[in-house]
Amino acid sequence: HYPINFVFPSTMIPGALVMDTVMLLTRNWMITALVGGGAFGLLFYPGNWPIFGPTHLPLVAEGVLLSVADYTGFLYVRTGTPEYVRLIEQGSLRTFGGHTTVIAAFFSAFVSMLMFCVWWYFGKIYCTAFYYVKGPRGRISMKNDVTAYG
Repeated sequence: HYPINFVFPSTMIPGALVMDTVMLLTRNWMITALVGGGAFGLLFYPGNWPIFGPTHLPLVAEGVLLSVADYTGFLYVRTGTPEYVRLIEQGSLRTFGGHTTVIAAFFSAFVSMLMFCVWWYFGKIYCTAFYYVKGPRGRISMKNDVTAYG
């Protein structure tokens, strides 16, 4: 069982709000993918700050002065914890010159843009409505695009 601040989905709320605002203002899926998807990825890391902020408090565990982040990182080693970041910075990500956070943020922004486009097309393909119109030739199937922007 992980602590609640490790599994709480609120890290996605700031980026999702910006992406929804871009979609509301522009009504263009491409601009939303580029600007909103990029903002979603870039705001994911700063969205963690209010949650992980209290973990910088000092803690004495077994006679050793640690931060709460270090202590929970020893107990629950997973991505995003300070202990894991220390482990990967000793490895191959060292080649990025210590800019692992910036590179990871921009990669996250790129992947968010890409996934927005992929799921937009899934919605466009699989969420179209069919209805029938009775005309001079009888009953005709008509296809209407009822995706987010109608």
